[in-house]
Amino acid sequence: MRFSWTDLQIFLHVCEAGSMTAATERAHLTLAAISARIRGLEEGNGVTLLERHARGVSLTSAGEVLARHARLVFEQVQRLERDLIHEEAGHPRRVVLLANSSALARPLTQALAPLCASGDASPLWLVRESASEATVQALRSGAADVGMVSDAVDTRGLAAHDLGPDPLVLIVPRTHPLAARASVAFEDALAQPWVLWGEQTALSTHLLMRTLALGVRIEARVTYPTVAGVLELVRAGAGVTVLPQALVDLHAPDAALACIPIQEPWAQRRLLVCFLKGGDPLRGRLAGSLRAALATGLTRQAVMGR
Repeated sequence: MRFSWTDLQIFLHVCEAGSMTAATERAHLTLAAISARIRGLEEGNGVTLLERHARGVSLTSAGEVLARHARLVFEQVQRLERDLIHEEAGHPRRVVLLANSSALARPLTQALAPLCASGDASPLWLVRESASEATVQALRSGAADVGMVSDAVDTRGLAAHDLGPDPLVLIVPRTHPLAARASVAFEDALAQPWVLWGEQTALSTHLLMRTLALGVRIEARVTYPTVAGVLELVRAGAGVTVLPQALVDLHAPDAALACIPIQEPWAQRRLLVCFLKGGDPLRGRLAGSLRAALATGLTRQAVMGR
């Protein structure tokens, strides 16, 4: 699912106003422009977000999922900007790296260590976890310097460089019937009971929207807030789950679980490093160091896997 920041803003304006007509004043756009944006969101993601009626609009199940996600993203951006401005007052020269959970599972310390040990006047290198949608907006607003995000988000206006594959995989116990498959269709996985990672994660929203586009629902037995807990529940037979491969490698590098590639193109994600063009040259240096460190990490994994 790909949502631009502007699309999420417009969608929330419509939700809060109760109609597209009433949202025109909030969004400073024409009715035709708002209608086109909402229609593009729906058609691009294969779901109906709003039920249109004479008095205005109401949210569908997919619309409720997206509205909840959009509000969380906006709250996270506001919190990031507020916290980072406060931290800047105590340390005026700082470089902020925001990374999603999958990126934080990579060897980022290998990229940071040489920069921290350089002879330059040392800035504060601040690393924080952030959802990809919130990260790109923080970069555009100047609240952050460099971001590591999924290629599912809109990075227009930013310098973006590929860091390698970041696939989503289906996780099942090694004894599960699906464990013997070379790959699996997402719809086949939906026939199983599920363990979901967190109600407020971007991945949870992504998976729920995918299931609604198929006209089905995830049969979730439990939602758990930590990756380690989710994997332990899957290992115990509570259900299956979908996670980034990098998180599984970090938290459960054992033989008790099977990681099965998902056949759909949307699961074949890639990790990007991005930053606003111009400004502090340390942004480019950090991005380059991350690319080098992750390339080395991927090479080592390939050698070990032979």
